Formats: sequence, C-alpha cells, structure tokens
Amino acid sequence: MYLIVGATGSLGGRVAKDLLARGERVRAVVRAGSPLRGTGRHTTPDELRSLGAELVEADLRQPETLEPHLEGVTAVAMTASGTKRMPPDTTQAVDHEGAAALARAAERAGADHLVYLSARGTGPDAPEFLRNKWLGENAIRESGIGATVVRPALFMEDWIGFLIGAQLQSGTKVQLVGDADPVKAFVAEPDVAKLVTALLVEGPPAEGSRQVDYSAAAASYGEIIERLARLSGLPLSVERLGPDQQLTTLAAPLTEAATGLLNVAAHMGEDTLVAREVSQRYGIDPVGIDDFLRQMLAAAAA
Repeated sequence: MYLIVGATGSLGGRVAKDLLARGERVRAVVRAGSPLRGTGRHTTPDELRSLGAELVEADLRQPETLEPHLEGVTAVAMTASGTKRMPPDTTQAVDHEGAAALARAAERAGADHLVYLSARGTGPDAPEFLRNKWLGENAIRESGIGATVVRPALFMEDWIGFLIGAQLQSGTKVQLVGDADPVKAFVAEPDVAKLVTALLVEGPPAEGSRQVDYSAAAASYGEIIERLARLSGLPLSVERLGPDQQLTTLAAPLTEAATGLLNVAAHMGEDTLVAREVSQRYGIDPVGIDDFLRQMLAAAAA
C-alpha cells in the first residue's frame, strides 16, 4: 500500500494515477476545503476515487490525523508543499515541520520508505522556501526511515510557462529582473512524477537515505526567449527591470508573484545539470525545452 500526501496536487495526482495504472493499492490523502482545489494545476478527489484510490482525510499540520492512515502502508510519497499556498500553510509548516512529523509517524507505523519531493538549490543559506525544504530533508533522514530525497530542477510549467509564457498573452515583450541571467536547469512536471513513481516501486535504499537530483535541460532565460521567438515567429523583445520594479506585462493579481519569482531567478547560481543517467535508469524520455515551448504555443493557440 502506498500513501500519497499531496495527491490532489498535479504532481502527486500523477504519481497516484501512475501507481493505480500499475495495479498498485493507493491511499490518497485529501484535506477538506483545500484552498488550491479548483485552481491551478490539480487533481480532483473524485478522479482518484474513480480510478480505485482509497481517499482519507488528514492534514500535515495536524500529524495526529495522519497516523491512523499509515496502518498497512509500506511506502509514502510526500509531494505536498507550502510554496504556492498562503499562511498557515507555509513552507515551514508543510515542507519542514510537516515532513518531519510525517517521517516520524511513518517510521513508527512500520513503513520502510519515504520519497520526499524537495528541490535543487536547498541549503542553510538558501531562500526561505528552499531552506525549509533542506530542513525537511534533514528531519526525514534523522527519523530513521529509509528515505529518498528527490531534488528536481525548476519546473518548466512554472518557471517558463508562467513566468515567460503568461507575459506573451498581452504582447511580444518579456520582462526579466536584473542584469544577471544565469543558466538554469529545468524539468517538466510529468517527468518528475514518473521518477517519483519509479522510485516508490523500486523500494528504499539499501540503508539510510539517498538523494536523486533530476533535470532534463539547462538554459538561460535569454536563450529560452530566443528559442521561443524562432519557434513562434514572433518578434520578441526583452526588457530588463531593476530589483525594485514591478512587471507591467501581467495583470495585477499575478504581478507580485511573478516579479518575486523573477527576482529569485536572477539571484540563483548557475545550474547546468542534465541528468541523462537518471532518465536512462528509470526509462524516462524527458521533455526538452523546445518540446515544452511547442506544447506551450499549441496550448495558447487552442
């Protein structure tokens, strides 16, 4: 039995559905009144139920609600995160404290494997959301459960599709923040879901914990915009903003979030990882940047 915490998210839902398609038993954690259900990328509880998942209600911020649902569970996947939520669902509450409580409860219940979705760039001096993922990683390792920490690169759907693609809905100008434009590693969300599924099925490491870093491609935003111009035939232009300026290419509800993410991107260190050996080992044919851009353009034209 697999327990998926974050099953109504897009990635967690993909993992649950992949496991069900393999004939595995899946217990999917849902939360009453989840603030993101019905918005953005998500998976509905009804869809999971129709495919054969057992739905259970629990909340990472209330660890006692998880414990009854760990009975008979051999492996747990935690794909839930506070990165796109509002307080009290902070990254500290979910990615750090929630992960720690889940790992301890799973270990006490006899589960032998926890796969935790983290991110590239975590560390003690990283931005807050990445620092809390790093603290979550450490807490999971300290719990004693067999653990696999998955550190994917930037999701193309968010860091290209949203930050770049959404700006083009109102014109041909793309705004970036700052003069720095480091090469960044990217991966498509469905490919990360395939990896998480494969790791769950493979089972825990021989002892202790392991870390799997995963990326499909690497490029700077300047390079990505050049590729997008070539593929679309549009005369795209780039405007670079100062760190205190707000984007003007997006509607007001999105401006603050996008500006903040582009500020984070401008201060990221260079990341050129392309994890071909991981793709090969787990039979994943990853989506490349050009493939993703074609998909993005086709969706916009539909």
